[in-house]
Amino acid sequence: MRIAVCDSGLGGLDIAARLWKKGGTGELIYFNVWPEVDRGFGKMSPEERVQVWERAFDGIMEYAPDLLVIGCNTLSVVHRRSGRAGDLRCPVLDIVDAAVDVCGTFLRNNPGKKLLILGTAETVNSGCYKNMLIDSGIAPERISGLPLPGLATLIEQSPDSPEVEARIAAGYAEAAAATADLQSYALGLCCTHFGYVSPVWEKIFRPAALLNPNENILKKLSFPPGEGGIKVTFISKIPLPGSKIGAMKGLFAAAPPVAEALEQYRYTPDLYQVR
Repeated sequence: MRIAVCDSGLGGLDIAARLWKKGGTGELIYFNVWPEVDRGFGKMSPEERVQVWERAFDGIMEYAPDLLVIGCNTLSVVHRRSGRAGDLRCPVLDIVDAAVDVCGTFLRNNPGKKLLILGTAETVNSGCYKNMLIDSGIAPERISGLPLPGLATLIEQSPDSPEVEARIAAGYAEAAAATADLQSYALGLCCTHFGYVSPVWEKIFRPAALLNPNENILKKLSFPPGEGGIKVTFISKIPLPGSKIGAMKGLFAAAPPVAEALEQYRYTPDLYQVR
């Protein structure tokens, strides 16, 4: 079985590592589909974002995966608006349903608590998660959102850096200015990068709970059992700086083949055409 996991960056690598640790036998390919070194999906118009994602999706399909896991909140939202939603070439599992499930379950089980959705500006401002939670019966006044542009990039550059903590602290100040009693809120980590720095969220926000959809998306997914092991390959549309690889690979010490694949990634500029 060949499972592809993709993200615009390295956040979804957390999902790939979790999948590898579940064991079994097969092939795991991670795709970093960040389009251009100096321009990510966040700098595109909504229309261009969809168009470029469709090209990236088609590029991934050239590798004939049996399943694609979109390990990116922004791209999951974009995919649902795109012409590739429902594509018959490959089943797709995206993180939207996992996020709505884990956040909705918490709110239903804790009627006195609220939710603060954290993510990129594209994710939070899309209203996707809030609308789906409201449709599931959650009262709108129990759901707030906090966009944190730039934080995912800072985490990739150095997850342990003071800059990451300072950006999260600035987010806390912004949320505290608009929302009373933040400790009664659970934090929905609706960016796959954000779980890498869970202790910082706990330290600064002291939330009612930390809800990480990365832990939920694989609830029903694993490789078939067997003795062959899981071969891991990393493919990137853009070159990765050695400093970034060095900063991130330590996060995958418990999944050595994932750390090794990151270190020996395949730079594949023709994965798809951006323009």
